[in-house]
Amino acid sequence: MKQAKQAVQPGAPALEKGLDLLEALAAESRGLSQKQLAERVGRSVGEIFRMLVALERRGYVTRDPATAEYTLTLKLFRIASQFPPTERLLQAALPVMEQLAGRIQLSCHLTVLHGEQFMVIARIEPEWLMGWSVKVGAVFPLTQQYASAKVLSAFQLEGRRQELAEIIAAHDRISGKKALAALDRITAEGGNFSIDDGYTRILAYSCPIVEASGRAVAALTVPLLRQDKIPPQEAATIASELRSAAKTISEKIGGSA
Repeated sequence: MKQAKQAVQPGAPALEKGLDLLEALAAESRGLSQKQLAERVGRSVGEIFRMLVALERRGYVTRDPATAEYTLTLKLFRIASQFPPTERLLQAALPVMEQLAGRIQLSCHLTVLHGEQFMVIARIEPEWLMGWSVKVGAVFPLTQQYASAKVLSAFQLEGRRQELAEIIAAHDRISGKKALAALDRITAEGGNFSIDDGYTRILAYSCPIVEASGRAVAALTVPLLRQDKIPPQEAATIASELRSAAKTISEKIGGSA
């Protein structure tokens, strides 16, 4: 009896090499030398040299003249931002975020899911000189330490929600059942407004930006300036303004909050 031949998958070695380099750089907060990059991707320095030259010429990576270390530029982020759904989301969100920051005199930022992580795609600073904020393009793990992670995970369709709960559970070293219970609380509250759950690393309020299907396409988050308990009236005002802003953005993209 003849054995069926296994289908041969076409390869693109140069593309694979370039993607390996980009992914290696994306996983590091600091720059990497050619030697370090070669070790990360399991190739020799000679094998990656031409690809690094090409990536630098096209503006995807930059090399520090002092240390000769390579880092990613924001070109990939800019390309992703031009993708129609992201562009539409930003067009809807940015004016509302500016108004929100002006009203509460705190920074706010917009995040989206990014594989098993989440990414900051927009940030607005208030005119006040003091505050806490994150960099646009920054990527963080899905863990209960971050309000955005909890909100983005809680407001998903059931299969995806279960998947994200398992990722959180693995990261926080808790049971999947406990992770789901935390997401259920977030859903019931309409966002993250508790700052004493024992996990939160950065105290923040966060609300979902919801599309027509009921799925959160983003989270609108306000980091709290003070790390202790804020006065109830002030907390209520921030929460109310945040809920209103998230609802407005959701409505602009055809959803509801």
